[in-house]
Parts: sequence; C-alpha cells; structure tokens
Amino acid sequence: MPAVVWTVVAGLALIGSVVFSVRAAAPWHPFGVGFPLAAVAAVGGYAVGAVAVGRFSIGAAAFGVLWPAMAAMALTHVLTRCVRVRPTWAGPVFAAVGAALHGSLPG
Repeated sequence: MPAVVWTVVAGLALIGSVVFSVRAAAPWHPFGVGFPLAAVAAVGGYAVGAVAVGRFSIGAAAFGVLWPAMAAMALTHVLTRCVRVRPTWAGPVFAAVGAALHGSLPG
C-alpha cells in the first residue's frame, strides 16, 4: 500500500510539473540542478530496500533509481511553484523513500 501511495503522489507531481511548465512558462527539466543529490538518495534508498528483502539486482536498480529521482525533481518543481520556497530536503527524501519502496517490492 505505501508503494501505491508513493506512486500516486509521484504521478500527480509529474502531471503538475508539466502543467506548470506549460501554463506558467516555468520550464521543468527532470535532470535539473537537484538531480544528482536526488539520484544519490535514490541509490541509497534502493540499496537499503532491496538488500533488506534479499532481492538486490543491478538490472532492477536502474529503474529503481531513475524513476524515483525524476519523480523527486517533479515534486520539487511543483512545491517550488505552489509554495514559492525551494524545499531542498523534499526531493532527496522523496527519492530515497520511493527507491526503498521499489527495492523492497516482490520480484
């Protein structure tokens, strides 16, 4: 259930970032400024989640890291547009949690 909730939030963030990019002329780039930090957090989260259940795989890690990191960038973009504050911690935390959830899912 937590993975479903995370995926819904990630999807809404992605849709919101596209809408803000089109309507407010505020371009969103999934590999923007905070992406390296979100990617590192996703790598750590995936490793923890996958190792905890004994299902670590390099092949699965690629998607398990990329999607959460990109979703975290979308969430950060939406929060920046809605709240007008750039929450530097939100992206990496969201990426780490999503990657950990993805890594712990049954294969």
